[in-house]
Parts: sequence; C-alpha cells; structure tokens
Amino acid sequence: MNFRLIHLFKTVSAGGLFLALTASAFAQGRAGGRGGPGNAEAQAIYAEQVKNTPNPIPGIPEPVLLWPEGAPNAVPDANGNFTDEDKPAVYCFPAPANNNTGAAFLILPGGAFTNRVADHEGVQIARFLNAHGISGFVLRYRIQPNYRNNISVLDANRAIRYVRAHAADFKISPDRVGTIGFSAGAELEGDAFYNGVVPGDPVAADPLDRFSTRPNFIALIYGGRTPRDPASAPPTFMFNTIEDGSHLSAEVNAWNALRAAGIPTEVHFYNYGEHGTSMSPGDPLLGEWPGLMINWLKAGGFLADKKSAPGSGASK
Repeated sequence: MNFRLIHLFKTVSAGGLFLALTASAFAQGRAGGRGGPGNAEAQAIYAEQVKNTPNPIPGIPEPVLLWPEGAPNAVPDANGNFTDEDKPAVYCFPAPANNNTGAAFLILPGGAFTNRVADHEGVQIARFLNAHGISGFVLRYRIQPNYRNNISVLDANRAIRYVRAHAADFKISPDRVGTIGFSAGAELEGDAFYNGVVPGDPVAADPLDRFSTRPNFIALIYGGRTPRDPASAPPTFMFNTIEDGSHLSAEVNAWNALRAAGIPTEVHFYNYGEHGTSMSPGDPLLGEWPGLMINWLKAGGFLADKKSAPGSGASK
C-alpha cells in the first residue's frame, strides 16, 4: 500500500490513547483489487488523494528495498516502467533503546493478495510491538494481478534474511526473529515459513543469502497453512474466531499438525468476531489477544536471552 494514502486518527484502547494509521481508500494504481486497472473511478480517487496527501507521512519510515538493484521477476508496465508495486520492501520500526528486548517480528499484512492492509495489520502492529520493546518490520510484498503467490514467498524469505543480516544495526538478536501474518499474510507466512524455508548458504555471494529463512517463532492471525513437515516448524501462536469459519479451518488444521508433532503452540479461538478484527482496541474480549501473545513470548523466552518458563500449549 502506498503510505501517501494514510492519515492519522486517534482511538482509545484499554492501554490509553494512541495514534493509529488507516488507509483512506483501497486504490493502489496497478496493484489490483478495487484500485486495479479495471476500476477507473477508484483510479481517479487515488490520483486525487495522492495529489492532496503530504509525502512522506510523519512517523512512517522510508521503505527499504529488498533488492536495491531491482527485484527478480519484476514486471514493468506497458511503458516499461517499474512502480513501487514491483519493488518489495520493508518499513522498519526499531524498538526504542530504553526498552529494547532484542526480539523482532516481520509483519505480513493481509489483503487477499490484491492489496495490503498496511495500516491496522501493519503499522499499528509495529507500534504495538515497539511499546513492548519488540522491533517490527512491515513487509511490502508483491501482489496480484502481476504477481502470484510464489513471488510473494520470494519476497517474504528475502525480508526475514534482511532483518537477520541487519540485526546489529537494529540491536536485535538474529535468533529471536519471528513472523506475524494476518489473513492472506498468514497464508503467505505458512507458505514461506512452514513450507518454503530456505537454509542459509555460508558461502553465498549475496550476504543476505547466508541466513536461514526459518523464523524462531510464528503468530498466525485469522489465517494460515498446514505445515508439510510440522516437526520442523517453530513454536506458534494463533488467534481467530469461530465466526470466521473458513479461515478458522486452516488454523485448526495447522494446530492439529503442530500438536501431533509436539511443537509448542498456544491457540486462542473466540466465539464471535468477523474476519479482519486486527487488534480490536477497546474490545473486552477480542482485544485480549495482543497481550496474550506478549505473555506467550515472555514465557517462551523470546523476549530475553534465556527462557523464563517452558513453552506450553493452550486454547481458549
């Protein structure tokens, strides 16, 4: 998502007043979805918003291109030009120095692979993690119509390698890097980090390729995939609702596979709540899961150099 479309608003959560970011429309140039090339009205709205929106947005870091010299398999437009949608990147939100735990999350927003919900499934998540001493890296992965899932997996694997390769720069531990995905982002997470892990090559010419793409922990938020080799999967946290039946099934299948393989897994399934609830600030039930995930990270030792308690599975 183009961050020029984002504006600020204030919302209240149980933790107090915080700044959140929301996109003002779905239009994203040639990114597909409602703003794709077949929707002239959305394209006109997009052009007007870009013209009247300040750039850069205060508080949003400049994107870091994952392939500065050009991404593999990038597809130019009819005029031979490449846009931001052809340039996978991460937006880096390092934890504040005064409470940095050394842990980090690569954040994969959802959006049905036709757009990216980079506000409440991206930036807001990074800000929440920062408040708990965790660095967040929001991934701008390539999406339809020009790019299929295998390209998105390529971008996700490159992103976690970037985070590990720059661990010293961000003052994080390369062995405490996890991933959190929402909806389609959680499906991409499963494809890349359950079923598409690439080992590091210590003699690779590209320094990033020397790092493994396997995360140290995973959070699946209303979406996921079944791991083909569950015994090799990282410890996993899950959140969803029974009401979100189609996405719940994917998580239940993953949970059963992980549990059978003995992988520490904590699961929180609530009765009510439609798809895409994100952090649900202020909701007395659905708003619990972010804090529960932080507790899970603490218990698993991911927020410290040594484990404070053994990991355990739980359901709700």
